[in-house]
Amino acid sequence: MFEDFINALHNFRTNKMRTLLSLLGIVIGVTSVIIVTSLASSLSNSMIKEFEEFSMDIINIGTQMDNPEFAGEGKSIKFDEAFRKKLMQKIPEIKHVFYSNTFQASIIRNDLRIEFSDIEGIEAERLESHRVVMDYGSFFSSSDYSTGAEKAIIGDRIAFQLFPEGRAVGKFITLPIRSGSENSPPHIVRLQVIGVVKPKNTWVLRTSDAVFVPRKFALRKLPGKIAETVWSAEVAISDPKDSSNVEVKIQDFSEELSGGNRFAIWVYSARQQFEQMTKITGMVSLVLSAIAGISLLVGGIGIMNIMLVTVTERRREIGIRKALGATGGAIRMQFLIESASLTLTGGLIGIVLGLLISKLIVNVFFPPEIIFLPNFSGSLIAFSVSVCTGIFFGLHPAIKAARLDPVLALAE
Repeated sequence: MFEDFINALHNFRTNKMRTLLSLLGIVIGVTSVIIVTSLASSLSNSMIKEFEEFSMDIINIGTQMDNPEFAGEGKSIKFDEAFRKKLMQKIPEIKHVFYSNTFQASIIRNDLRIEFSDIEGIEAERLESHRVVMDYGSFFSSSDYSTGAEKAIIGDRIAFQLFPEGRAVGKFITLPIRSGSENSPPHIVRLQVIGVVKPKNTWVLRTSDAVFVPRKFALRKLPGKIAETVWSAEVAISDPKDSSNVEVKIQDFSEELSGGNRFAIWVYSARQQFEQMTKITGMVSLVLSAIAGISLLVGGIGIMNIMLVTVTERRREIGIRKALGATGGAIRMQFLIESASLTLTGGLIGIVLGLLISKLIVNVFFPPEIIFLPNFSGSLIAFSVSVCTGIFFGLHPAIKAARLDPVLALAE
């Protein structure tokens, strides 16, 4: 068998152009598969890391109150203290229900000004539940929340823009807040900065450009109707594994509370988004891998054609070997090894090229947070398929060679 392999390499060197053209289909096929699987693996790994930053124990709910598009047969649901109490009593897995009120205002510090920033009034433990980390300073105290203290926690970009000299803690920012009509003069509020948080920007919480204040402060400064309206809330549960079960319970409870209006509340969580993204990336990867697999198939057909030509050209050699006592099995093995050697070489080249091109694509075209992660299982599968392709498509030419009549072969 080793001698057959050496002879195969000698034949490759003898027919360099033919060998190169034969390899091309397999190399392109394997390279395509490696690129697809490696990019999918890199994206998937990045997605998993991003979702690890999310609070998987947080479920977002929203009310369709006063929205005629989603009006059902029952009544709408208002997010207030009564609803919060009923929800927590009905579903024991719920730890907290967080309400928040957000408004926009300019942020001023001396001559520096940031227009239309989000000022978010939050409740106790909300930032902690999202695993927000303090860069420096401290979170609000329980008395800050209960009294609605005029204090603020700001994001890293806000701190950089308003306090370019450094430490923001202990210093003040000014908010011109309009609590009446647009024509009425704004009410100027000074907030003391007590903390700067590290960046954490997910689909449910973005801290970099935010200013957080105690919710009671926000309620005091907002007009009555706006202050009373809460469109969405966050539900913190004890165990992330219960997320799916709790989502169903919330939906059932809202339908019961609203008298059968199944559109009364929408429920969405990081778990749902993660499952959807995983499903989409899996389907895209499968389709692209299938397309790449077609090129492997085409490459295999090319190998078979080349091997058939090789058998025809080497009829005299086959005849001599058979006349000297070589069996049909030995002849068949010789050509199978030659075919498999072709695809094995093409597979190795394809893996190297695929990994290099994948790394180049990730480094040049993808965001810096996406790290190149080769898919070793995909590489192994692609390599194995390439070798099997050589054996499968080399089988017919090998059998044809083994069945040659030595007398006719020598006569030709």
